[in-house]
Amino acid sequence: MRRSRTINGLVVFQFVFEDGTDDYFARTRLLERVRDADIPAEIQPSLGPMSSPVGEIFRYVVETKANHTSMELRTIQDWIIMPKMLGIPGIADVVTFGGLPKQYHVVTTPDKLVRYKLTVGDVIDAIQRNNLNTGGNLLLQGEQGFPIRSLGAIREPKHIENIVVKTVNGVPVFIRDLGSVEVSHPIPSGVLGYTIQNDQEGLIDVDSSVQGLVAIRRWGDPNIMGDRIRAKVKEINENYLPDGVQMRTTYDRTDLVNYTLRTIGKTLVEGVVVVSLVLIFFIGSIKASMVVVATIPFAMLFAFLLMNITGIPASLLSLGAIDFGIIVDGAVVMVENIMRRYRDASPVDKKKGIIRFTVDSASEVGTEIIFSILIIILAYLPIFSFERIEGRLFKPMAFTISFAILGALIFSMTAIPVMMSYIYRNYFESPNPGPIEWHNPFYEWLERKYERLIEWLVDRSKRVVTICFSVVGTLLVLGGLSLGTEFLPEMDEGGFNLRIFFPVGISLPESRKFIPRIRQLIYKNEQVNVVLSQLGRNDDGTDPLPPNRLEVLVGLKDYNDWKEKITKTELLLRMRNDLEAGLPGARVSFSQPIMDNLSEAIMGTIADLAVFVSGNDLKVMRKIATEILDIVKEMKGASEYGIEQEADSPQLTVRIDREAAARYGINVSDIQQMVEAAIGMQRIDTLYEGPSDIPPKTPARFGIVVRFSKDYRTSQRAIENMPIISPKGERIPLSELAKVTLEDGPTMIFRQEGRRTVTVRTNIRGRDQGGFVAELRKLVEKKVKLPEGYEIRYGGQYENLARVGTRLAMVIPLTIAIIFGVLYLLYKNLKYVYVALACIPLSLVGGIYALLMRGYYFNVSGGVGFISLFGIATMAGVLFVSRTNHLLHEDDEISVKEAVKNAAVIQLRPMLMTMLLALLGLIPATLASGVGSDVQRPLATVIVGGLFSALLLVLTVLPSLYLILVGEREYSKLKKQKDSSLEPFTYLDQYPLEEYESEELDLSTETKKTILKEKKKQKSSGSKKKKKE
Repeated sequence: MRRSRTINGLVVFQFVFEDGTDDYFARTRLLERVRDADIPAEIQPSLGPMSSPVGEIFRYVVETKANHTSMELRTIQDWIIMPKMLGIPGIADVVTFGGLPKQYHVVTTPDKLVRYKLTVGDVIDAIQRNNLNTGGNLLLQGEQGFPIRSLGAIREPKHIENIVVKTVNGVPVFIRDLGSVEVSHPIPSGVLGYTIQNDQEGLIDVDSSVQGLVAIRRWGDPNIMGDRIRAKVKEINENYLPDGVQMRTTYDRTDLVNYTLRTIGKTLVEGVVVVSLVLIFFIGSIKASMVVVATIPFAMLFAFLLMNITGIPASLLSLGAIDFGIIVDGAVVMVENIMRRYRDASPVDKKKGIIRFTVDSASEVGTEIIFSILIIILAYLPIFSFERIEGRLFKPMAFTISFAILGALIFSMTAIPVMMSYIYRNYFESPNPGPIEWHNPFYEWLERKYERLIEWLVDRSKRVVTICFSVVGTLLVLGGLSLGTEFLPEMDEGGFNLRIFFPVGISLPESRKFIPRIRQLIYKNEQVNVVLSQLGRNDDGTDPLPPNRLEVLVGLKDYNDWKEKITKTELLLRMRNDLEAGLPGARVSFSQPIMDNLSEAIMGTIADLAVFVSGNDLKVMRKIATEILDIVKEMKGASEYGIEQEADSPQLTVRIDREAAARYGINVSDIQQMVEAAIGMQRIDTLYEGPSDIPPKTPARFGIVVRFSKDYRTSQRAIENMPIISPKGERIPLSELAKVTLEDGPTMIFRQEGRRTVTVRTNIRGRDQGGFVAELRKLVEKKVKLPEGYEIRYGGQYENLARVGTRLAMVIPLTIAIIFGVLYLLYKNLKYVYVALACIPLSLVGGIYALLMRGYYFNVSGGVGFISLFGIATMAGVLFVSRTNHLLHEDDEISVKEAVKNAAVIQLRPMLMTMLLALLGLIPATLASGVGSDVQRPLATVIVGGLFSALLLVLTVLPSLYLILVGEREYSKLKKQKDSSLEPFTYLDQYPLEEYESEELDLSTETKKTILKEKKKQKSSGSKKKKKE
């Protein structure tokens, strides 16, 4: 995407590259294109720093208690503070806002120039010719060579005053003869003020100050960089600043990070406690529960190791949705199965020894655990395909969860069997071991009730399945139609940004009169601790805003410190009412700082919805945009709407009459030079100032400007009468060489992909983005007629929503197909796969209605929750199908109905534990309300709601579904087709040889033959080994 913004004297280009493009490659290619572009010689484009849109992590102001002027503070910022801040490793840029840059102005008058028959260009040329240092190679004397330096650069104002412009009759005309050299500053383009409450100093309110905004390099770690920045600020304050001057922090991203980490830490601790309690309750053994809980630290250490290798920082994005219940699911299944086998072990089983028996017990569920964890990780494939904002937000989480689950799988398959065999050795070897777990009357009661329920349901399988899936299908359709869509939930960053739009054409001195009152209206709320106001634009042009736009960064106290019981939303509504009442005609808009920067850089707007009108004629585009804005105003949910590019404002235009200029022998460049320099105060050269006794006490560079005195450039009439000297020495007023008129012109020109564009923006409150845009599209198509060559495109946050929707529509079916293939690889039969995948719609319905009940829309966070849900729910189906198949393989005489009933009862405990652990482990995240919890809540809500419905429906409906799809007849066919070579090795080392030769062991004849053959091989091999020894 290519876009540009043009305001008076400044053009800012933005280029958005595809995700994954190498930063250095992109910058190099861009510089090559700029180098080859046809650009006027006097324009020198510069490339922005290599920082990301979210690279701004620190702000400070330079304040004084010793009455330093705004110019002195700016000089200290430019030549003491900035060089030292830029010296911090990892800093990309320090942007200055506010203050008055020091310059040396040569102030003259047209009358003096006419007296000496000089032009502005003559004065400029004289200064530039007398401000040079050069070298003269080497002076060779004997065996030595001395470098030759010619020093002629301007070092102080007197050097400027003594420059000779011309000679009249042998008498030199100096700059001092034409005017004076003054210390001054350019016309301010922005003003910064702040209000801060300090415990020691009380209320600090400053109307004009200097701000530094620190941005780190792309991919830098904000935590590490924050520590470095704070250490450097402390060093500068203690060692380098003049008395009475200090740097004061006004914004520190670390505060948000720490607050977020506290929210995450609280949520994770609560999750661990809930998981531990559920384990102890259901497993009935503290020792076994602690074995499962031991999975968590190992899994997290394993995840942190891989995060460090892959460069993923520990943050809200990576740790915000960690569910320890999901992490320990595999461990729960492993421990529960081993404990059950220990409890049911016969004397023949105990002859094998605890190690062999534990290995057999672990192998019994090992395959299912591996495939279940693989499916959960595969379910995250759609997240790995995310791009742009959604990729930045959710990819770290997907990688972290995958790393943790993988670590938990390794621990479950290796450490847990060893730990269990060690802890329960005495129990296993004891002839009368007693109960392995504590008596749980509630679970026993629940198991009896469930067993009766399953018998009743399985006897009515067809009716149960038909009713269940009919109801679920209907609910899915109704819920899907009722569920609105948005890109992301509104995220709380602690503080917020406030934008105020004054009437178009207002000057900076006039608009700054309102700023103290605005800060006062905001700060009167006790919840506020800092108000930072930025009017206009900064000096480097990265924020190309006209003087009618005010941005205010508002910092809030910790929510726990608020005395008044009020929500942040209510606080913003109160502020809006106060500001709109106190500033009639001004428009107010609220947003979040980080999301502002990210959205504006990627999409060109911070609005929820932007309607881009592209064409050639600005007047036609503005007419179309006004028609669209009228439609938006009448729509429900529209808020903070307007046209991004304001209406035309008056501009003083100098139209040069080329024929008139030619008659007098005057070049167009002479007129332009006078307008640019003498009126516009263009910088024409630089004064290099060495160390001095006054701040900054270091070498510095200041601009040199040639300008007319104020009386000659403060009105249209004065500019029209401004004299220009012809080559013959005639005094020609500007009005005879050009037409000077006041006419309307565009305040800002915005282009996308090279086409002029006008943007209608609106935020959406109280309804979903998808529904709002669908309604707007219909109304625009009906009411707005587009001339040929003009087009309308919808963007903003909605553009992200549409892009993510399109990608998920492709990736999710592909992911389900991959999961389908993995399940088929496990079962080699489609009907088993269908039973396992049936868990997805059974969980989907709970996730949808959980969002509806909490008033949430479907967004990317909720979509990630559904993706996670697919894997967790499928795991429940895999465990049930595998247990049923195992019972059928163990006993040739058992019917499918009995196997289904028995499997359901056996799987009740592990299913309850795995689903409840995953469900309850995320309840703290579902209910969290602190800073950083906004992204977690929809995701956690979907998983909790989905697992709740899955818990009820999978336990009750899946046995009936298995019975219908497989059935007695179908299983008989499968039994004949199955590869019997797999079964013998399941029992190979389970019993001694004489047991297999007896008739009591209930195994198929083919199985016994294979086992006996293998046993004899082992016996023969053992005899040979003994002889050899």
